[in-house]
Amino acid sequence: MKIILSILLCLSLTSCTVYGVTNDYKKLSEKDKSMIVPLQSFEQTDSQHVYKINGQQLKSELSKHPKSLVYIFTNGCTSQYCLPMSNYERFAKENNYKLFLVMEGYSQLQKTTEQRSEVFREPLYSIDNDFYNSWYSVRYHRLFENELRGIEKKAKPEWEGSLYFFNYDKLEKVTRELPQ
Repeated sequence: MKIILSILLCLSLTSCTVYGVTNDYKKLSEKDKSMIVPLQSFEQTDSQHVYKINGQQLKSELSKHPKSLVYIFTNGCTSQYCLPMSNYERFAKENNYKLFLVMEGYSQLQKTTEQRSEVFREPLYSIDNDFYNSWYSVRYHRLFENELRGIEKKAKPEWEGSLYFFNYDKLEKVTRELPQ
């Protein structure tokens, strides 16, 4: 009886799909994979692609803008700290911020791309895990954030939020929610 239960348990575990441990690129459809491309230039982006970036590229671009907001998010997030993309875009426009929407992985990509409309036109970016030589989201996400913060790569700071406010390439604050 124990052998049968063990076999059933193993079979049920192998049929489960776990999301969020890696960047989940391999779980995308071929159509969705074709949307993911390396960033060539911030001036040549569109709403049909997701551009892979690293912290160095983003910091270089941030240095060109007096006010920037970087939002690092998980597709399909349902916590109190996740709002529809249009909220972040509206806030950025009303407060003169250059907005950078950065995915930490590709699971539930459709939930983000379905938000595209005539109103929501900002380009989408994703953390380039290849640059950080890691498939594990916890590792490449931390390395990306540390580059934005300008701190040691191995540091593990406490989570303050996913909204990074910059004055040119100088980090001013990190928050969990948009200011009122």
